[in-house]
Amino acid sequence: MGNRQDWWTIEAYDGGGQGKVYRVCKRNEFEEVLEGMRSALRSVTGGISYGKMKDFENSVELSKWLSRMVEMEKPENQFALKVLHKPQDARDPKLAKERIKSEIDAMRRNLHPNLIELVDSDPDGEWFVSRFYPGGTLAQRLENYKGDFLSVLKVARPIIEGVAKLHEEGFVHRDIKPANIFIGVKGELVLGDFGLIHFEDAQHTRVSDIFENVGSRDWMPGWAMGMRLDEVRPTFDVFSLGKVLWSMTSGMPILQLWYFDRKRFNVESMFPKAADIQWANPLFKKCIVEKPEHCLPNAGALLEEVERTIALIESNADHLDLAVNRKCEVCGLGDYALIADEDFAQTHNFGLSPTGDRLMKIFTCTHCGNVQMFSYRGGEPPAWRK
Repeated sequence: MGNRQDWWTIEAYDGGGQGKVYRVCKRNEFEEVLEGMRSALRSVTGGISYGKMKDFENSVELSKWLSRMVEMEKPENQFALKVLHKPQDARDPKLAKERIKSEIDAMRRNLHPNLIELVDSDPDGEWFVSRFYPGGTLAQRLENYKGDFLSVLKVARPIIEGVAKLHEEGFVHRDIKPANIFIGVKGELVLGDFGLIHFEDAQHTRVSDIFENVGSRDWMPGWAMGMRLDEVRPTFDVFSLGKVLWSMTSGMPILQLWYFDRKRFNVESMFPKAADIQWANPLFKKCIVEKPEHCLPNAGALLEEVERTIALIESNADHLDLAVNRKCEVCGLGDYALIADEDFAQTHNFGLSPTGDRLMKIFTCTHCGNVQMFSYRGGEPPAWRK
């Protein structure tokens, strides 16, 4: 159990409804540097001199402590202290106290490097210290990834892997959104704010009222409204992760409900010239959904889809869907237009016989005339199925 007095406050932030957040450093290190600087300054400015060499030594000593102070300003030497509101200030003191205990327990497990790291804590004292992330939150940096779906997937992949670890341990985060995702020193994303985390155990531990709507309305699935807490499943987080991927790709802060394929929110319409954007909606379709039975079951399944999509994009594969415009692989200027779809009567210009039991899809480039043919027997092959 830690001691809050071990931490020196540098700056205070608004911590939202649950408490206050402070940027802090280790008190013993700060006080050591402070006293060292004071002592060196007294030697330099106190009028005591034993010759040029002594003056030089005093200056070197001051420089050393100034360098130590600069080191303390580096992000790796700073931390974030979260303190629960006083009972009279909390919206629900009992729930708030249980939530911070649950948050500390989840972070203490240190399941993944892209989940926020616990440094010190006191559940009874209702505070904890975690790493400080100088890049701010993803909500403040959405423009960094706009229109680059491959980069979005690669940057977000470790977060999804971290949530998969949570799901394997029986946790559901329930509050995944850009404002709760921090940006590290090297640009890595780190998921934080475990205050609403739910752990499904044999005793059905609850950190919220059984019918309480939890999470952030714009990021939680519609089916979770009014849901019993003991019915919360990992699909809750998968839906939210899908919205985060959409937000990073679009650069927009809010997606209404599950309407990613409507004109106003459709990233394919926003970035028609981006070669990898054709793979965005097929992925969103598996997580940003109206009904839970249509959602990928957990973050592990989403991670598999993300890795598969990254591999397809990097291999320059095409997403075969009649609703997707496909650029010509020869001239690169025209689009492939469908001229025959399971209709042999239209294939005679290519010297093909309209007899037999094989069906075909034939496309031709609108700019250079290059032809692509797909031949199959029976029902449509998996690549064309919606």
